[in-house]
Amino acid sequence: MVLELSQQQIHVLHASLSESIAELHDEVLHTDERDLREALKLRLDHLLGIQRQVEALMQAQEAASPD
Repeated sequence: MVLELSQQQIHVLHASLSESIAELHDEVLHTDERDLREALKLRLDHLLGIQRQVEALMQAQEAASPD
């Protein structure tokens, strides 16, 4: 599936991901149960991967936009 997002939607998505990543990172640090911590780390890695893709999309749109 391919989503077409406006530049504003991409920036909102990036901000939301950043906030979620920060909260999840705190949760990983403060979780005592090993299995849960590992599951949270996997989820955090997944979000970081999505964030990298969004950042690449943001850079591509900025490079393509005629200012």
